Amino acid sequence: MSKFLDSHRLSLGTIRCVQEVLTHRSVSIAAEHLGISQPAVSQQIARFEKLSGISVASRNGNTLTVRSDAVASLIATIVEAENTLRGIARGEKRSKPRLGISDGLAAHYCRTPDGYLELGREFEIHIGRPAALAEMFTRGELDAAARPLFHYESAPDLVIDLPLVFVGCAPWSNASRGDEPIPVILETSQSPYTYYAKRLLDEAGIAHNIVARVDDYLVRSHFVAKGEVCTPIPQYLLRSLPCKAALVPSLPSTALFRFGLFHNREALSFKAASVLFDKLNAIVNREDDGRVDATALRAGKSLNLVA
Repeated sequence: MSKFLDSHRLSLGTIRCVQEVLTHRSVSIAAEHLGISQPAVSQQIARFEKLSGISVASRNGNTLTVRSDAVASLIATIVEAENTLRGIARGEKRSKPRLGISDGLAAHYCRTPDGYLELGREFEIHIGRPAALAEMFTRGELDAAARPLFHYESAPDLVIDLPLVFVGCAPWSNASRGDEPIPVILETSQSPYTYYAKRLLDEAGIAHNIVARVDDYLVRSHFVAKGEVCTPIPQYLLRSLPCKAALVPSLPSTALFRFGLFHNREALSFKAASVLFDKLNAIVNREDDGRVDATALRAGKSLNLVA
């Protein structure tokens, strides 16, 4: 009982810190997002557990396991409520919910500007890289965020699996390189795609050389267009490459990554979020946007995808 009574001494800062750890399942990543040291995060977790009497996570090596999804959900609700109160305190008056979309999805929308304009009529749109959107949503600067998930994140209610493929531009991708390591451009660790792509290469035992780590999709696409390197991209971005894209025949065909919609339930109901997610799902799964069958994936056939 005494532990329960001590819970009134918990600060919102401590609760927000716990929420970051539970979201990312990592003390180091939570510390990076919060801009504080790892020991400071650990101290906040210990304080929360001591004052509330609730153990929030267990550690197995470098892996954190959430002990109670119900507790994690309640903590997320408290943080959402705080974010809403902060907005009220700042006198924010918005006619439209704030929607963050990842830069990859935005690049895809460039091919269908009417769809983007339609989305803009309903939402105030912010475009950013996945890590930046995650931070903005946590700070209450977004009401919803549509982005790829990092491998360590807990999935939101609205999530789908999408294919990640290795592509190059002809003629390099069809040329025989013998035993030479394949030159690959990956994104940095701030990208959720990097983990899936690197794991795919390592598990397949493919000799490769990471020539650069580039988060900027435009820069990567121009490197690929020169025909000297390959890179992993979401399959729905095949048509956006400035060349004749080809799946690299000597590399594993595909990996799956998770794409989800995070939303503040106070600002956007689950029903409204579901309607939005269905629209986004339809965009990334359009049949005319470079979708290839399994035979083409295995054969590494050249894909003439430029509109």
